Amino acid sequence: MPTPKLRTRVGSAHARPKPRRAAAWTVTYIVFTLLLGGTVPTPMYSMYAQRLDLSPVTVSAVFAAFAVGALSSLVLFGSLSDQIGRRATIAPALCLAVCSCVTFALSPTLPGIIAGRLLCGLSVGLANGAATAYLGELLQDRGRAALTSSAANMLGLGVGALLSGALVEFVPAPLTVSYLVLGGLLLPGFALLLLPETVRREGRARFRPQRLGVPAEMRSVFTAMAVAVFGAFALLGLLAALAGKFLTSGLHINSHLMVGVVAFSAFGSAGLAQLLGARLAPRVGSVLGMVAVPVGLGLFVAALPAASLALFLAGSVIGGAGSGLAFRAGLAMVSHQAPPDRVGQVVSSYFAAAYLGLTLPVLGIGVMVTELPMLTAAVVFAIIISLLAALSITVTVATRTRAVA
Repeated sequence: MPTPKLRTRVGSAHARPKPRRAAAWTVTYIVFTLLLGGTVPTPMYSMYAQRLDLSPVTVSAVFAAFAVGALSSLVLFGSLSDQIGRRATIAPALCLAVCSCVTFALSPTLPGIIAGRLLCGLSVGLANGAATAYLGELLQDRGRAALTSSAANMLGLGVGALLSGALVEFVPAPLTVSYLVLGGLLLPGFALLLLPETVRREGRARFRPQRLGVPAEMRSVFTAMAVAVFGAFALLGLLAALAGKFLTSGLHINSHLMVGVVAFSAFGSAGLAQLLGARLAPRVGSVLGMVAVPVGLGLFVAALPAASLALFLAGSVIGGAGSGLAFRAGLAMVSHQAPPDRVGQVVSSYFAAAYLGLTLPVLGIGVMVTELPMLTAAVVFAIIISLLAALSITVTVATRTRAVA
């Protein structure tokens, strides 16, 4: 008869406060730097498009490769850190991120940048869940850990675009230097190897892919939150993938730095909104987010015929803030409503909806801006996301009594 596997969390309960806080800062830094890679290519997409003769559809596909990698990693390895430990899961993610930088720097070809995006996505998907769980054990507070991790995600995505935009604008050979800088920023994260492990495994671990699913009793609540995060990430994906295209063709602004500023304004405001809205009830945060996202898209659309950078940035900030609120609120809601033995499964399903939102609509608008006038494509995109926001709000209000039970 096989020996049962026992997994117990150790170390965090007896560690001294200062070393525990230092370890939490290290893990937060890792999350932040891993997510930098998600948007470092954003200001460079126009350069890749010009040098490699890429259409908006192809650029959108390159961007979407990140989400494909993250979703694949999430599905395959969502519970891996529970089996082999937090450090043993996050360390390979750091290695994958460094490999992504090397691939981008050495192979600025279409296969090379797609491979770089896939590796980056795999690293983020592998590390995010493990890092959030690690923070919860180090801080002994799951709510604070989730807020720290989600804010580090959004701020990392924002700073990555801004840093890259500055490097592209002012530094020679940006297609190489940007990734060397990112690789250098990743290296201090290997201090992870000096941190205490909080999961001890006895016996032999058995690898099993993460099975997605939602319990029947919470499907209405999950549907509302999944629709919300799908729409929220669609807006963020639009700005991360095609901001350069809209700035150049719609506003007649040719600035790599400004592409970075636009992406930073969206992701940075998303992270800040999560921090400022931490005390909001999840239901309130979700509804506010789903109101703000269409408002941001409306300003974004209005900016194109007016050729107004101010309106464009205002739309990015408001839409980004709404996306951040909706993301955090949905994560809190589904985590709270899930049965204790299915939290990981439900949260993984929620992230799957988010990554699909980051992928499918961006591919769709990539096709539209090729076949339709840019303003028409933007209006269609805004209408679809606004309808999804209205659906999410309607379902959230309709399921109120069951959701708070």
